[in-house]
Formats: sequence, structure tokens, C-alpha cells
Amino acid sequence: MSRSLTAVLLAVALAPAPGCLQYNDQCQPLVADPESTLGYLGEDVFLDRPYARHDNNALGQLAADAFRHAEDASKAPAELGIINGGSLRAEGLCVTRTSIPKGPLKNGLLHEVLLFENSVVTVNLTEQQLVAMFEHAAAGLYLEGQPILFPSGAFLHVSEGTSVRVDCSRPVGSRVVGLQVNARAVPLPARADASIVYRVAMPDFLLEGGDGYDTIFGDAATDLSRNPVTASTAEGKATDANLAEAHMRSNHSTENRALREAGRIIFENCARPARPVVP
Repeated sequence: MSRSLTAVLLAVALAPAPGCLQYNDQCQPLVADPESTLGYLGEDVFLDRPYARHDNNALGQLAADAFRHAEDASKAPAELGIINGGSLRAEGLCVTRTSIPKGPLKNGLLHEVLLFENSVVTVNLTEQQLVAMFEHAAAGLYLEGQPILFPSGAFLHVSEGTSVRVDCSRPVGSRVVGLQVNARAVPLPARADASIVYRVAMPDFLLEGGDGYDTIFGDAATDLSRNPVTASTAEGKATDANLAEAHMRSNHSTENRALREAGRIIFENCARPARPVVP
């Protein structure tokens, strides 16, 4: 059974209760060295859907950072990386985790959180597509005072240097009130000039239309004028989990460089999940 199919079946079928499923070989580790320490978390990371799909999340930001830098050595590196909140999973293989405690992060655990092993593609998006992408990501956010019941997996985490300000009191389609990509302030509403492009790295799941992005990205995955480049390594295809693993090892390998969440998405008038205290 392929890793991708296995991941889908696990995400659907595993009951949200602790304990390994007896005689279920899907409880076997996804990597050869599951107990190796990749680096350190500087704070508890929460994995329930409100924290993965309706708030900033350190592991989502780790993945987005890794994607952004996947093509740094190329002639057309990415300016930003994105990952959908639906890519962060709490189910694991044998146990559902609501949080990961501060401290060492194991390789096997990271691969369980980034369960689907998507390829990562860097592609040119127009300014209009960029703004439409973030409007779609903000469309499912709940207004302040509302319970966060079914947060959308289309919500996006972004790489370092990018900030998105959203106002949930505004109508869907006009919720993005501020957007900056590194030193580039993106005008709102976006200009219609299709020559203004941004290099964006993302999971192929999104670029191929997953989570409702099909009407925004269109045929960008196959349009050679958009210069789509799939990340790779000497060993072959570089998946989202493998890129995040390498980025964690390189950038957060000690307690002094521990991974911490940053406020890259700025919420105005939006519901926010309460942060529980992990014993």
C-alpha cells in the first residue's frame, strides 16, 4: 500500500482514542529512525483542529519555512512558503495527540503530524492569485465570540517574512486587510497587472486544486510559463515531511534555537482558540 493511500486511510479510519490497534501493521514507524531527535520545541504545540486551522501554529510555520527555502540554490527561489492547516494531523499512527510538549521533537512524531507526504512545488502566482489565495484561506474563519466548530483545512500557514492581517468582521472575499511578502507590500485590492508575480512554494495537493483552491490556481501546476519546479534531493522527490525534517535539524537543533510560534497571521475580530495548560 502506498504511503499516500495509507495516510488517507489512517486519517479517516483511526478512532480518536489512545492505544495501539492490535495486529494493525499501520502502527509501524513511518521512518527508519523514529526516535532520533530532530531539534527542540520552545513551547507546547497544539494539534486539535482549532489550533491547526484557525490560529498560528509552530509546526505549520516550520513546514512553510522549509518549503520557502527548498529552492534557495536555484535561479528562481521561492519568496514565500505556505501549507494548509489540514495537512497537520493529530491522529498519528497508534494514538491521537492533542498536543506535543515543549522539548525534544522526535523524527517519527513529525512524520505522523505531516502524514500525507505531499510533493512540494514552487510556482509563479500573479498578484491577483496571491490575494485570492489568502482570501480563500480566511473565508472559513469564525467571527469573534463564535465557537470554532468546523475550521477549514484551507487555512494557510506562511513562512517567515510574510504577514497576513485578516478582519473577520468583513465580508468573505474582502477579509484580508494587510499583506506583506518579505519587503513587498501587496496592494489591496490587487492590481490586475499579470506581469507582477510571486514565487510561492506549496504542497502539490493545493496547487492541484485541493481544499477548494482549484478556481484560484487553475492550470498553474502544468503551465510552463509559471515555471513550476518540484523540490527534490539527491535521493529523489522531497516531500513536505522530509523538507520539514531537514529544516528542523538545520535550524532548531538545540534548546537555544528551539522552534517557537510567531504571529505571522494577525487576527482582528476573529474567534481564537483558548490555549490549554499542558501538565
